[in-house]
Amino acid sequence: MSGDLFLLTGLLSGLLAILVALFTYRKVMKADEGDDRMKEVSHLIQEGANSFIKIQYRILTIFTLVLAVVMALAFGSLGIPIAISYILGSFASMSAGYIGLVIATRANRRTAAAAAEGGLNPAFMVAFRAGSVMGLMIAGIALVGLSLLYWIWNTVLPETFFTGVHVLRETALWEILTGFSFGASTVALFAKAGGGIFTKTADMAADIVGKIEQNIPEDDPRNPAAVADAVGDNVGDVAGTGADIFDSNVAAILAAALLGAAIDVTVHPSIVFGLLPLLITGLGTLASVVGVFLVRPNAKDEPGPALNRGTYVTTVLFAALVLVVLYVLEVDLAISLSAIFGLLAGVFIGFTSDVFTNDKGLFGFKPVQNMVENAEKSTANLILSGYSYGLLSAVPSVLGVVLALVAAFVLGNNATAMGLGGWEGGIYAVAIAAVGLLATNGLTMSSDSYGPIVDNARGVIEQAEECEEAIIACDKLDAAGNTAKAITKGFAIGSAAISVLALFAAFIESAEVFLLGKGIATEVVVDISDPFILSGVFIGALVPVTFTAMLILGVDRNAGRMIKEIRRQFQSDPGILAGTSKPDYDKCISIATSGAIRELMPSTLLAIGVTILTGIFLGLEALGGYLGGAVIVGFIMALLMSNAGGAWDNTKKMIESPEYDHSDPRYEQIHRNSVRGDMVGDPFKDTAGPSINTLLVVISLTATLFLPIIAQLHLWLVGLF
Repeated sequence: MSGDLFLLTGLLSGLLAILVALFTYRKVMKADEGDDRMKEVSHLIQEGANSFIKIQYRILTIFTLVLAVVMALAFGSLGIPIAISYILGSFASMSAGYIGLVIATRANRRTAAAAAEGGLNPAFMVAFRAGSVMGLMIAGIALVGLSLLYWIWNTVLPETFFTGVHVLRETALWEILTGFSFGASTVALFAKAGGGIFTKTADMAADIVGKIEQNIPEDDPRNPAAVADAVGDNVGDVAGTGADIFDSNVAAILAAALLGAAIDVTVHPSIVFGLLPLLITGLGTLASVVGVFLVRPNAKDEPGPALNRGTYVTTVLFAALVLVVLYVLEVDLAISLSAIFGLLAGVFIGFTSDVFTNDKGLFGFKPVQNMVENAEKSTANLILSGYSYGLLSAVPSVLGVVLALVAAFVLGNNATAMGLGGWEGGIYAVAIAAVGLLATNGLTMSSDSYGPIVDNARGVIEQAEECEEAIIACDKLDAAGNTAKAITKGFAIGSAAISVLALFAAFIESAEVFLLGKGIATEVVVDISDPFILSGVFIGALVPVTFTAMLILGVDRNAGRMIKEIRRQFQSDPGILAGTSKPDYDKCISIATSGAIRELMPSTLLAIGVTILTGIFLGLEALGGYLGGAVIVGFIMALLMSNAGGAWDNTKKMIESPEYDHSDPRYEQIHRNSVRGDMVGDPFKDTAGPSINTLLVVISLTATLFLPIIAQLHLWLVGLF
């Protein structure tokens, strides 16, 4: 009975989230769209975003179908179900990103109109409601997709189908659903990397030629890259991040389900641990739905506290639901506490990101204000301080994850009820912590999507030449949005770190089962004193480093092309800067689109290829070391780049704000310093940093999903020598 209950809870919670999202979408669409100029600018952004996403999704569709055919042929009797699951996961991830894009590109003009007519709070409510459509849709699609797919395969596939499969039915079902998660992850990596290259290409080019060389405002309609910059916010921060959070959520559920299924088939407990993650995520989604409706600023409130209140209320509600529901079901308290510890780790990482990226600081520790003082000295001082604070921000975040990991493992290891306990129980509790961390992603992603919507709204207001008060209101909303995005990235990065440990354990277990099926009864032990395994660790550590370099160099090359185009337009048509003629926005959008597609492919294929080749040439134990090296280095790099980038961005915004002394004779130079710092931070926080957590999930799923092929080829290679 409990299995059906868990499955039904996941399915109904997901459907509720989707229905609430649709209701909210209709409400947002009834808001005033503003004047004709606002509509014109917004439609340019909308058309550019749609143009990019169509090209990207066309390439992704071809990639998905080709790889699905390979899977169908390579995985034996499980091949066709895995391939179908992979296709469905890919298209579910694309849908999550596209839905966010649709609402964001329509909400920007409505937010701008609300800021122009009613000021800060009305604009906040339009933007946040629009963001909640994205957040709840992602949570809903993930739950409905996994629940329905599990039910379908469990119903359709007869018992005879599993004859000859090397694992039992329950474990085989989740191995089939690994394809769904792998599809979501590969799409997320393409979408996040491609969208990140697009958005930072336009942002950097617009800042260098517009702000620094021509001394015109950020979203000035005379800048040919202004619309491309706004388009980038949507394809990178909305569609890309949507696919990323969707992928992280599915991967966390899958990792726990794989480990839970192993407990189910060996212990036969009264609770179906393989399906329990769906119940916990369903409870988190219910808490998110309530939290979304409670996010409302007071009359004199800043947007940041309103967003934080939603997070805190949702966290408390989730903890209460988990404790009560799992107690009623007589599930060991260790599981409830592990889920709560996971969510608290996420909140702590988000809190850390908030401290290091907002303009207020905490307890006298004010990184961004200190960086403003450094910007008054020189660009070098600003960049050095931002990089150092980014490194420091990793310290509390890593310690928070370590505490959550250790606490969850100890709880699960010492559990005594229903067959839990020991190493398997400890690792399962760690996996549940990852599920708990992302269980409230419906609210987390709502806050994140709000960010690019208000950023776009500011651009719409400036290009429509609206009143200064509306721009100031949107600047305040945007500053809170930057912090919200940093918090969301912290959640995604932390969840990736914990989920990958669970996937790592699932990989070890799958490797041992596979070798046993081949008549090789051995434990897969990752001992770094072994030169082969240590080599795997080093190679794994290089993957996020190389991946980051390739993405940032991609931004650099593509931004160079756009800079040349902007300068060409200014030189060939002086009327652009004079305001008597319009720039060619489409040309800049085209450069960003073609360059982003071209630059993202090598880095994505490298990640998958190196993972498979490491296992083939060095063996499964070395592949385990490879995953460990990638996680340790990638986790710290992702935190560094996300938080340093957010701090540089908000430093610039503080210097541009009305509260800063613009009468200072050095103001122009100080402002240029802050813009240069922000340009360094842009590819950090919006391209490479947030792509790393997706990279970690992709390589972990690649190792687990392709394990039979990797192991078979390695055994064949060893036989040759």
